[in-house]
Amino acid sequence: MVIGTGAGGLTAAATLAKGGMEVIALERAKQLGGFLNPFKRRKYHFDPGVHYVGQAFEGGQLHRVLRRFDLDATELFCEMDPDGFDVIRFPGFEMRVPKGVDRFRGRMIEAFPEDAGELNAFFDQLVQVRELTLLPGAKASMAAKLGALRGLGACGKWYLQTFGQLLERSFRNPQVRAVLGAQCGDYGVPPAQAPALLGVMLILHFLDGSYFPRGGSGGLRDALVERGRGYGASYRRRAEVASIEVDDGRVRGVTLADGEFIEADVVVSAIDPSLTYGQLIDAAHLPRRIVAKARETTPSVASLCVFLGLERDLRNHGLGAFNVWDYPTWDVDAAFRPACEGRLPEDHAFFLSPNSLKDDTGTMAPEGCSTLEIVTLAAHEPFARWADEPVLRRSEAYEDFKARTAAGLMAAVERRWPGLVGDVAVEDVATPVTNQHFVGSPAGSIYGPMATRDQWGHKAYRTTGPVAGLFHAGAGVLGPGVVPCLASGVTAGKAALASTAVRRSVFGALPSGIDQLSRLGRRTRSLAGF
Repeated sequence: MVIGTGAGGLTAAATLAKGGMEVIALERAKQLGGFLNPFKRRKYHFDPGVHYVGQAFEGGQLHRVLRRFDLDATELFCEMDPDGFDVIRFPGFEMRVPKGVDRFRGRMIEAFPEDAGELNAFFDQLVQVRELTLLPGAKASMAAKLGALRGLGACGKWYLQTFGQLLERSFRNPQVRAVLGAQCGDYGVPPAQAPALLGVMLILHFLDGSYFPRGGSGGLRDALVERGRGYGASYRRRAEVASIEVDDGRVRGVTLADGEFIEADVVVSAIDPSLTYGQLIDAAHLPRRIVAKARETTPSVASLCVFLGLERDLRNHGLGAFNVWDYPTWDVDAAFRPACEGRLPEDHAFFLSPNSLKDDTGTMAPEGCSTLEIVTLAAHEPFARWADEPVLRRSEAYEDFKARTAAGLMAAVERRWPGLVGDVAVEDVATPVTNQHFVGSPAGSIYGPMATRDQWGHKAYRTTGPVAGLFHAGAGVLGPGVVPCLASGVTAGKAALASTAVRRSVFGALPSGIDQLSRLGRRTRSLAGF
């Protein structure tokens, strides 16, 4: 049984089914995919949760994950502009982040020649870490990689630092620090709170190229679902899980919101772990530390997003197959502060994602037209009063507040990108409570638990749960981002298959009728080939 069909749930279901298990994946929403689920307005296609990924080249982490299911990432993804897949903007400053560590190093030195010595030392350390992650052992688990990094010379101290501390100790120039920290919106934590290794690993993740799913995120979702079904998995929509049933220290199945009980020996929970332990499992079956951890888990920030279908080609207005990170101040931490403190900002930092320009199929917008997604990190608190109102029928007060908030974001875009937005054919707005409704994320969070030092890496939730037969996938395990979530599902599926293989060898020869311990061994047909 797999709960949730986001990125981690889809790869978990496919992994288990390919391994020979009977698999049912349950999704509470009307459509599969979680943040991989796109939507359409007229002839414009939008992707709320996927704007770009790294490691889609042959041998990269994403390529390896998808290859397990006979999927080729080079076919599913198209490369973004290698001369600048991200454009970073501060007042009076703009830099294009290119593919390749040496090109990025050179571009930084060109922008900040007086800091060349410090930049060379920093990039030398990046190369050292990159070489480690590209060794044959790169197939090892994320936990193993992090463990190796702890003992890797200069990188050992990074394990206990924040990214902000690393940048402060590496560079005297605050503008250099700001540029290298500007992409932290990809994991939703400002440099002062983000683990140093997370910041470093994000830079490395994209240095060999950035990619966008061909035709949008729905193509990736559909490919994984098709493979899962081919292996024998089944998928149920509108199937909200009310509880995970536990007896004598192991899972026995799940009960749905409508009262239906579905028996299962293995449950992979691919939803936020704070929901798994805070709502789905009776605390009497859990260690106190897990109950306390779930209660104390802080969700990541949420987002406010304006989706636009424009009857104009945005390439004629300065955009292309790249994203834009635009800050109103050189202080990246200050730009994040309102979202982290539960309030709206006076001026917005924002992320521009012209997905139709990044896609090479030409199917996401009519010819000569474009899509544009304008995203800013946002707090849930200003919207929380409307969280329980029915979607599409929320009060006039909510609609007015949403419109005024979106107008503030659009005004910031117009100030810093005058004339960019025009010829609007389609407009939609998603708030933190939109995320909360459609994806079921706590407080509308977009990255799972907030990836701070006390909730990421060795402090994250483990793949194997404290109840026999329970496993985890998703951002709460390997961290935020599409690729870590996809990898987490593979990790969870493999752990579940390994556990059932052990039980099969121990209990498979026992006479039938001894409790139900051998049920999963009988259900498992074959572990070969994965």
